Amino acid sequence: MTKKKFLLIGIVVLSIFILAACSGNGDDEAAEENGSGETEQGEAETAEALDIEDLDADETILIINGEEITRGEFDAQFERTKQMVSQQYGIDLDSEENAMLLPELQHQTIDNIIGQRILTQEAKNKGMEVSDEEIDENIGMLIQQFGGEEGFQEALDADNLTEEDLEQLVYEELLISQLFEAELNFDDIEVSEEEIEDFYAQYEMTMEQQGEEVPPLEEIEEQIIMQLQQQKAQEEQQTYVSALMDDSEIERLY
Repeated sequence: MTKKKFLLIGIVVLSIFILAACSGNGDDEAAEENGSGETEQGEAETAEALDIEDLDADETILIINGEEITRGEFDAQFERTKQMVSQQYGIDLDSEENAMLLPELQHQTIDNIIGQRILTQEAKNKGMEVSDEEIDENIGMLIQQFGGEEGFQEALDADNLTEEDLEQLVYEELLISQLFEAELNFDDIEVSEEEIEDFYAQYEMTMEQQGEEVPPLEEIEEQIIMQLQQQKAQEEQQTYVSALMDDSEIERLY
């Protein structure tokens, strides 16, 4: 299970961010449609399943800035998303008791696909490229992590991925990383003493509630700073993605 997590989560780490960013953007749109400044909690809990069951795998369900997304592409991404959530949170999404979670996950997968495609389109529009050598190098590192070709193939099979699927995922991740590096400046992210102290206070409270020993601030201050910097970087990424989405043409055919 650990090796499987390394492969899947390592490849979709950007997808997790995109999913969260676009899902939040969708909440804002829902609120505007209701004429309210906020989304009612019940809406997320009563999400309806996508009406795509009767569509063939090659039928288009989304058009993003003129680029078509088929039912088959959605299904593949949805299965990867289900596996990711199941591994990260220990939830059996195929069980009857968790069936109510699937419609919301479907909508999040759609948002994730939209975010990924918009970012890759933007990177290409700016002339960014990823070479075959870069893709091969990153896949080579994954093969090493799994102790060789045999372990790597076992992990691919466990995640229902072909080598072509993986190459495409790596390509998109490298392209999006390149875009973020060019458009966003993470080197100047600052963290204040007040933010560090507030974070530590929350951490201290959580540890005490769990009956765990709380290390002194000076021992974990560096990790706290890194965590806060990462959070701020994600907020910048989310703002960037939201702006791109506002300027995009998205047609939903389901």
